[in-house]
Amino acid sequence: MPPEFGATPWGRAWVRTVESTSMARPNPLLPRARTLARNTTTVVVAGVGHVEAEVTVSGQVRRVRIDLPLWPDETQAEAGRLIARAMAEHRGLVAGDLPDTLEADLTQHAISIAVPPEAQQGECTCRARTRPCVHILATIYALAQLVDERPALAVELRSTPTKATVTADPGWVALSDLDPAGFYGD
Repeated sequence: MPPEFGATPWGRAWVRTVESTSMARPNPLLPRARTLARNTTTVVVAGVGHVEAEVTVSGQVRRVRIDLPLWPDETQAEAGRLIARAMAEHRGLVAGDLPDTLEADLTQHAISIAVPPEAQQGECTCRARTRPCVHILATIYALAQLVDERPALAVELRSTPTKATVTADPGWVALSDLDPAGFYGD
């Protein structure tokens, strides 16, 4: 059975940011954060440079915003080159999908997909003194699930909109673009 969070290399990169093996002891908030991500966390917006979510705990909604640093121009150019090469080698992927080998290529070129907590700017409406709080951690787990479902999101989070290099497969046609009356012929 695949893991619930981090089923792909893309989502696993985000899970590793909160479940680091370099820590002296496990973070006691992680089991609760996974439960919240599983049951009560709704990612409202995940786009260029930020993630916003609502985490409901005991009927109270906590709003979370995590700002992520974008890749520098040189890194974006190198990532774009690697993405273009990978997409050329893996034609026919559905929109939003990226080959798992691309994550390894990006890592090999020192291009990080996920952002470690110390480089994130996390805000939460809770009163917890420690950061990241359980709501921010739950948002990262929920984000990992979204990235597992649509790996292109991992690149979109770190790229400027004009430089986003992930495009849909040119052979793919949206169902809304088809005319149902003429689809099967006359």
